[in-house]
Amino acid sequence: MKNLIPLVLLSFFAVSLYGQHSVRLYNKANDIALKGDYERAIKLFSEAIRLDRFFTEAYYNRAIAKSRLRDYEEAILDYSKAIEQDPKFAAAYNNRGADKNELGDYAGAINDYTKALEIDTGYTKAYFNRGISKFKLGNYTEAIIDNTSALKLDSGMYLAWYNRGSAKFMIEDYEGAINDYSKCIWLDTTYAIAYKYRGMARIKANKKEEGIKDLLIAKEMGCIVNEEEMESILSVNKK
Repeated sequence: MKNLIPLVLLSFFAVSLYGQHSVRLYNKANDIALKGDYERAIKLFSEAIRLDRFFTEAYYNRAIAKSRLRDYEEAILDYSKAIEQDPKFAAAYNNRGADKNELGDYAGAINDYTKALEIDTGYTKAYFNRGISKFKLGNYTEAIIDNTSALKLDSGMYLAWYNRGSAKFMIEDYEGAINDYSKCIWLDTTYAIAYKYRGMARIKANKKEEGIKDLLIAKEMGCIVNEEEMESILSVNKK
């Protein structure tokens, strides 16, 4: 789950005529990127950078455009360039971490999220994203802590409730998982997979009837339920 910072237009003051041209290209690239034409936007960001190789925001937004095209390795290079020019660029660390996560470099991603949080201790998405990478490394307790930190800052993050529930499920805290999945569902009643795993957690917690109901809801909503899970449904339906 990626959390990219939206492309933004920046204001520049007292720039030279040469600088004004690079800014015009940059602003045009932003407009085009916001319309989803990332390849064309990348060309314009590149032209702006050619005119001004210290254009930090152009590297950053070009990285976002590359990431949207799943060109994560090139995006990481651009985020690194932006960070080189602005070592306090928390969003660049967060996004670089997200792309490292996509490439399976979870330890590298965690390092970047941690750096973003050192710069901005209230960076909700960095806590959330770091929790994902820690979960993928099997550090479930630490994933719970990061999702809890994210939820303290924004209790409306339904995916943080879901992710924390999943980490609790993995350490066999089924009641805790049920509570978190329920909160996720309360915030988004259409999130089918939360019904599925709440159902599995309820079955593990010896609440089979309730669990089967959740699995059936998930299945009706189009969520894949495997053979073992279907067996649980059928065993109840036969009674």
